[in-house]
Amino acid sequence: MPLLELHPLTDEYALAELYRDPYIARVGHDDRPATLIDHPAVRYLGAHVNGILVGAFLVIESGFIELDLHALLQRRALPYSRALGRLCLGHAFSNPVIERVTAYVIEGMNAARNYCIKLGFKVEGLRRNACRQNGRLLGVHVLGMTRNEWECN
Repeated sequence: MPLLELHPLTDEYALAELYRDPYIARVGHDDRPATLIDHPAVRYLGAHVNGILVGAFLVIESGFIELDLHALLQRRALPYSRALGRLCLGHAFSNPVIERVTAYVIEGMNAARNYCIKLGFKVEGLRRNACRQNGRLLGVHVLGMTRNEWECN
């Protein structure tokens, strides 16, 4: 059984390498490349399999009781993606203040949307024409999970 761990990731070089990975870079939108976000409300959790960095989770404090979560997992992390996602959700809900997590998934990224649903997120809606990717306006699916749903999961 592989050892799966999440650790705070502050190494800008490692994050830049993750964002350059073609499998991760495809999430770039608003005609901006996918790149490191440097903001006080943003942190990264490095996803490790047997001590090897295979991706990260972007965690955004979007409200007093809510976090936005985004998976930045390399293709080689796919066999472990659900377990890593559950670790991330467990980390999020380990903070007693957090009552919900939200995932925003660009329209057309069906594998990412299905990943969230398999983790227990509920589909809450579609923000129409909410981002631009490759010159096209696309919607953004809103998926959410409450603390109660996590605890019952």
